[in-house]
Amino acid sequence: MALSPLFKHPELVGDTGRPFDETFSKTMRKMFAQFAKTGNPSISADMSPDGKAKEWPLYDLKEKKVMVFDEFNIHLERESQRKIIDWDRTYFLTKYYGF
Repeated sequence: MALSPLFKHPELVGDTGRPFDETFSKTMRKMFAQFAKTGNPSISADMSPDGKAKEWPLYDLKEKKVMVFDEFNIHLERESQRKIIDWDRTYFLTKYYGF
């Protein structure tokens, strides 16, 4: 994901070939600001530009759910459903960082 929608740069259409969704951009900025203020990016429905609460729970080692930001749906998804890290290429780091 590009940072253009987060920082409201609609002139940077080159990343996606189309203008960014304004509501999505506002939601991203709200969550970013909420995280900066409280350490938790979750926002209530009354704070959310689209009127839908965005709950971002702490990472659970058993559930392994991550927050997915796509322009049409900000949602939780199982880590196994998304290829986040190419473990074959980064496995050597585990001995240094304790993953």
